[in-house]
Amino acid sequence: MQPPATVVIGDHTQGLGIVRSAAAAGGSVWVVNDKCISLARFSRHVSGYYRVPCGTLEALHDPLRAGQLRDMLLHIPFDGQAALFGVDEDVNRFVHQNRAALQPRYRIAEAQGEANYDKYAFNELVPEAHRIETHVCSEIDLAGLPRPQHFLLKGRCGNAFRQMTGYKAVRLSEVGSGQRGRLLARLGPAQVLVQAIIETQRPVRSVCSFSVDGRIAAWFGYDKLRQHPNRFGTGTYLCSVAVDDLKPVAEAILRSLAFTGLSEIEFIHDRDTDTYRVVEMNPRAWKSVHFATQCGQNLVARYLAYLAGEPFEVGIGYRSGCYWADLATDLPQMLREGKVHGYHKGFFECTWDRSDPWPALALWTLSPLIALENRIALRAGRLASAGR
Repeated sequence: MQPPATVVIGDHTQGLGIVRSAAAAGGSVWVVNDKCISLARFSRHVSGYYRVPCGTLEALHDPLRAGQLRDMLLHIPFDGQAALFGVDEDVNRFVHQNRAALQPRYRIAEAQGEANYDKYAFNELVPEAHRIETHVCSEIDLAGLPRPQHFLLKGRCGNAFRQMTGYKAVRLSEVGSGQRGRLLARLGPAQVLVQAIIETQRPVRSVCSFSVDGRIAAWFGYDKLRQHPNRFGTGTYLCSVAVDDLKPVAEAILRSLAFTGLSEIEFIHDRDTDTYRVVEMNPRAWKSVHFATQCGQNLVARYLAYLAGEPFEVGIGYRSGCYWADLATDLPQMLREGKVHGYHKGFFECTWDRSDPWPALALWTLSPLIALENRIALRAGRLASAGR
């Protein structure tokens, strides 16, 4: 059965990974982005590239920007209905908020509820033995909190916290009272989480899966051997691992959400209790989604097959002990840390693919322009958020 066309909203490396994994399943692949220079744009697998105004994807809460993206999606000339993939929570939330308007042209799984986007509500669904102490800042006296070095601040919903700070999470002890006040004033104390830091000596471990109504049909696991930033960042060097012991915990969470689609649930080992705690869930494709495909578990293809109406079956396994690196972020991270690490022979590189070389060549030759355009898009999104 022919899979539906695929439309990817956004770029970065996960956008390229979705493109390549979808292309491996067959069918056409299209990309919508708010930048001229896009890694996915250079991929030989892309049938068409469509650009919305700069900063649109940073400000989808703005009705004008959301309307521009919605209109663009309704005019892409693919045949039949397509599957939609977003690269972050803000894009996925936009898709579900505009589900009724988009459904004539797109196959969209049932809306999953706010717990998919609200990290505080999600944390309440985690089995207690695997839960990390988490509060909204409106519930906590931050100035009087003992041992602030043992807590971090992170955003509750979407990318607003990251847009303001440049980080997914920061230690509470590293945020001055003035900066903290500005952050809470801008986002609101109910939109910033304070979470206990789990001390660990092991890498963060992820359980990635495709599930239907919370039942895992295919899964993949990896350890985050290195990351940027060093403690609360995105993986830069990974190793595929078996996750049979954590899969039941992940499935219990997914069943509570009746979740259908791709997801990644991150776990951190608590050395004090010798248990794995749940950090968070990404209810979407993640940065290294194509790494799963390279290890023999194409989760994107499984989702496309489901949307095409193929029977729902539990999938095959994958190869453990494979390695993946994002050299564009891993090499600079080594310089920042003042440490030099080697790479395992035969590792997969994030953007390089011998059969699809142009995205990697574009990254290494156009990276200054890419960085500049990212800054411009972020600033445009912030101006839209401020109503200017």
